[in-house]
Amino acid sequence: MPYKTGKMKGELTTPEIRKLIKAHNVLVSIKIPKGAKREDIMGLVKKAGYMVDHEKQTLRPVSKGKVKKLPVVDMKSADKVLPKPKTSEEKKIAKKKRDETKQKKETEAFKKRQAQVEALKKVQARRKKGEIKKPATVVPEFETIKQLEKYFDKQIESFKKEITKFRNKIKAFDDKKQVQQERKKLKKLGDKRVLDILEANEELFEDDEEAYERLETKYESAIDRLITTIATNRIEELK
Repeated sequence: MPYKTGKMKGELTTPEIRKLIKAHNVLVSIKIPKGAKREDIMGLVKKAGYMVDHEKQTLRPVSKGKVKKLPVVDMKSADKVLPKPKTSEEKKIAKKKRDETKQKKETEAFKKRQAQVEALKKVQARRKKGEIKKPATVVPEFETIKQLEKYFDKQIESFKKEITKFRNKIKAFDDKKQVQQERKKLKKLGDKRVLDILEANEELFEDDEEAYERLETKYESAIDRLITTIATNRIEELK
């Protein structure tokens, strides 16, 4: 349902816009990049020659003020075109399959590690000396939204340390481009460390899209906007 209060009252929520685009993609492709935010998604819709009609809850084709001969996608057609939400039994089967695949990968990884014990010791020694960086963290999968949210909040708090480093680092910059480049780099890192958690656990939100929207908004408020504000303030100081 569209937002009932706030500055976006009457507008469709981000998950609802995603749903319309998914339905539209059955006929024409609008690819949503991983971690895309609301403004990014709206830009993609406009670029594809469409507009979001919040009042009628549709995705309408528009080009240079004239309606094109492209499909209009509304919520009813989306429900018909898109796959129905998985049943509890189907989710259990899918989870069992994921667990089996995960177990198989872990077993194979264990065997591989056993065969490389000596080599691993050398790698660890080099890592302690700072010659090798630590491997990237694997995004975990959760069984419930509550478990995910607890981990998600911890990652947000942890990432705030990176923002503090960013704030101190750009104080030494005297070039606006440097500040912007560092801002983009940090936002990309934040998307990878925090927003990827939602993408990796997308199936959890099939029956609760509002939870996805709430967590995405929490990230934007706590991380994304803060990074932008710090960078903007520094650029203003350099004028």
